[in-house]
Amino acid sequence: MSKFVRGTVLSGVLASLLLAPAMGAAQGRTSVKVGNGNVEVKTGDTEVKTGSSGTRVRTGGTEVEAQGDEESASEQGEEKSGDAQIEISGTGSQETHRCSPKTAVSISGSGNEITLTGECKSVSVEGASNTVKAEAVAAISVEGADNTVTWKRAVGGKKPKVSRTGTNNKVSQAR
Repeated sequence: MSKFVRGTVLSGVLASLLLAPAMGAAQGRTSVKVGNGNVEVKTGDTEVKTGSSGTRVRTGGTEVEAQGDEESASEQGEEKSGDAQIEISGTGSQETHRCSPKTAVSISGSGNEITLTGECKSVSVEGASNTVKAEAVAAISVEGADNTVTWKRAVGGKKPKVSRTGTNNKVSQAR
């Protein structure tokens, strides 16, 4: 892929990332996932995925795909740290996400019902009336009001480090 085409595609992805929260607020749901050299943005019926293999944009019944080239990540000057970030924002979302041991999850908004499977490095919740169920987590941070976070097991055998601020936020182990 030429540098011009790559720059044009990345500009479009950047615009999508910047516009996604505003569109998501209007449509009620936005999801951004970043990790392992990939970026995925979903809002309403629009989805943008980009990574070393190329970029795909889908909205409604239309899909556009641009293939990547054979250059390795090191040849492109990119670093792969293996860290993952899942960001969820909006109102009234019902979502399930899979964590890896290095995944940091950030949830903001209100009235979201989020289920996290696998082992999460950390879960951060901001807003009001969010319900989060985590299979395994090492650290939990909750800010806002009336949020509930339950976890089944701790990563590494120790109870998760918990930070709570705000009012009526609950963090507990599922029985």
